[in-house]
Amino acid sequence: MVEARISALLPAGGGGTRLGLGDKGFLELAGKPLLHWVAEKARQVAGEVLVAVPGERLDEARALLPGCVVIAGGATRHASVARLVDAASGDRVLVHDVARPFASVGLMRAVLAAAAGCGCAGAMLDPEVPVARLCDGRVVEALARSEAAIFQAPQAFDRALLLRLLREADQAGWEPQSTLQLAVRAGIPVVAVPGEKSNIKITSADDWRLAQLLESHLR
Repeated sequence: MVEARISALLPAGGGGTRLGLGDKGFLELAGKPLLHWVAEKARQVAGEVLVAVPGERLDEARALLPGCVVIAGGATRHASVARLVDAASGDRVLVHDVARPFASVGLMRAVLAAAAGCGCAGAMLDPEVPVARLCDGRVVEALARSEAAIFQAPQAFDRALLLRLLREADQAGWEPQSTLQLAVRAGIPVVAVPGEKSNIKITSADDWRLAQLLESHLR
């Protein structure tokens, strides 16, 4: 069910330099760009979908995504998220990366439901094995599987809370790799929602090859 008070924020302003195939959102799987797949899923849970893309591709993205609000992204993912939050009108926001086109609509709904009670939540993948904490290339602590998780997306926040966290991070001159780190750093409780193994992040050439094998999981 779509909720009008929810805004889905899709940062896709990066150039995909690590992958080396051009702007990631415009790469195609199963005949359609990643932006299409992610936006179509977001439309099923949010009354408003906002997308940040490279400034020179605004017209192309708007033609591809009718009904979405398309804006120019910032110099970094974090900057793009900040611009999207400012432009959003919903009481709650769902943040999801175009580099994760395989996340299911069910996962998006579960993360939104979890955040409704406490202000923020995110998909977290069970590592299935112990996790090491490293310092200078050496293991300094071993965390049991039950004590650790791998950050995924989507992530959901009360919009007012995320605006405050972004403002505090800006004042401190700090940019997180994952938006949910803002809440963790501020000591705000975060609900961990079980993630999905197929919800890979397309970053490297190996990821892209795997994504092509997983095309049947896009829908």
